[in-house]
Amino acid sequence: MEPKDILQLEASDTRQAYLFEENGRWYAFERSARRIENFVKGFADFKNKIHDVCGHMKVEIDLGILDKCSITLCEDSTLVLDCPNNI
Repeated sequence: MEPKDILQLEASDTRQAYLFEENGRWYAFERSARRIENFVKGFADFKNKIHDVCGHMKVEIDLGILDKCSITLCEDSTLVLDCPNNI
């Protein structure tokens, strides 16, 4: 998925978090990474945040988050999570 496609998804729904798989690791970008960190402490590793070639932030995500959020969509390299606000 291209960075522009990811950013469009990020802007389309502020209740969900989007994870993308790259080389066996799962990442959240921008708003999704911040949402996960705000509502599910400890599952986003901001110490190892990366800026892609366009300058967008991406953060590796621990899939243990799946115990806290429900999966609303699962594709080959994309997970869409619904993270409740009361975590």
